[in-house]
Amino acid sequence: MDSDALWETFLLSGRISDYLRYRETLRAELAQEIQPTEEQDAAEDRRLGDPREGDGGK
Repeated sequence: MDSDALWETFLLSGRISDYLRYRETLRAELAQEIQPTEEQDAAEDRRLGDPREGDGGK
């Protein structure tokens, strides 16, 4: 069961156990997502490094 279905179950029942089941599933889903790193962000923005590291920029 995915977190959306578990959330709907919790909304209908209002039970704490259903909410905790939803949170557990949501945490597992979020743990599987790839989190961007600074290097990935820099590559997407075409920033090659800090300008203070001797590339001539101020």
